[in-house]
Amino acid sequence: MADDERLLRTALADHLAHSGLPVDSGVSQRWVRVRLLGLPIVFPNFDARRAVLVEHDVHHLLTGYRTDWTGEAEIGAYEIASGCRHLWAAWFFNFGGFLFGLLIAPRRTFRAFVRGRRGTNFYGADRERTLQSTVAEARCLLGLDRAPGPATRRDGLAFAGFAALVVGSIMAPTALLAWSWC
Repeated sequence: MADDERLLRTALADHLAHSGLPVDSGVSQRWVRVRLLGLPIVFPNFDARRAVLVEHDVHHLLTGYRTDWTGEAEIGAYEIASGCRHLWAAWFFNFGGFLFGLLIAPRRTFRAFVRGRRGTNFYGADRERTLQSTVAEARCLLGLDRAPGPATRRDGLAFAGFAALVVGSIMAPTALLAWSWC
């Protein structure tokens, strides 16, 4: 059977196994453990984060963005551009990925952002219905079955706006903290 004709549920399970990720996308884990610049970071796996994990991993699978730092930057840009709706945890973590992408892979982050502006995502969709579709059907629903086309001036302005928002959201509290120490 061709990969595109597989059920999304099956393809996701294979993707998670291949990526070394938990079979349930980490939904059942109490704690999240990641390494950033060689340092271990551990934080609680809170409910708002759990609510977006499966869709986030589905987006990785369907877009082809890896689960390394560059891939997280790309998927962050894609999900920001396609809209995280009312899911604040998705916005929060994608802002971090987007910021990291500006530093390590700005062109790839921009291309992923443009791709996201041309499509949509599964945030807010019925998860069980989504997972019962084929990979081809899911890619079609997100608009990933067609080339995004060249970036426009509006894409560049939207990217610059989000970049300013993301950098500002990090820099403003940092500046206030530094100022309070003076």
